[in-house]
Amino acid sequence: MEKSFKIYMATVLLDRNRWTEERNPSVKVSNWLERFSADGFDGLELWSFHATYASEEEQARLEQSALPIRLFNSYACFDREDSAQETDVVAAIRFGARGIKYNIGSDPALRKTYLKQLAAWRERVPQNIQLLCECHPGTIIEQPVAARAFFDELGMDGHGIIVHPFSRFDSLEEWLDLFGPDVMHAHMQMTDESGKLIRFDKRSDLAEQAIRIMQKKGYCGSYSLEFTEGVAAPGETPEMLYENARKDLSLLRSLLA
Repeated sequence: MEKSFKIYMATVLLDRNRWTEERNPSVKVSNWLERFSADGFDGLELWSFHATYASEEEQARLEQSALPIRLFNSYACFDREDSAQETDVVAAIRFGARGIKYNIGSDPALRKTYLKQLAAWRERVPQNIQLLCECHPGTIIEQPVAARAFFDELGMDGHGIIVHPFSRFDSLEEWLDLFGPDVMHAHMQMTDESGKLIRFDKRSDLAEQAIRIMQKKGYCGSYSLEFTEGVAAPGETPEMLYENARKDLSLLRSLLA
């Protein structure tokens, strides 16, 4: 993974169907590429369904994008054999991604299955593609200590960790202390005290504190704008979400300067 302060647009941010069961894309990412580039994004974190559920024409446009697709956001399952494991790797290779984001499940009884599935998956993924675990809330490795024990057993070779500096601020230092340089990417979203998504500038003090902690700990990975104010709100539109994302990008750039 590259060791620089690159900021990517996570395309899941714009799609209102991000959490529906079908996850049929409501946005054509290719229509946004010029704007992403003009507004200063360094690349994309491509939601898997924006690729695998898209037409061949759309996939070809993404493949030809001048703005690089750096990360592929996979929703493959690891509690069983899942065809998405193979489909998402093929897509990540096609689009030139350097990393694949993934999550394991929530059942402690399936811990050995997750370990076995991930080890087998790593063998099928090219070595130039890093597997990045989001360690999402609700999974068996949502806590840093549990994640450390899991990866001590699995091995970190070819794997990295994604942190959430703003929305999981309380555990940020622990993640950085336990994983050090294996923390390779950050998903950026800000919430208020009730858990509602808001723009970064509405809690700018917390945002600055989180970035300073990351700098102090020597973080040199990349960032994605994962969610912003208005996501999942009634009447959300891609235009409204993108305008908020642009404001978040501006504040994040200023903090990293």
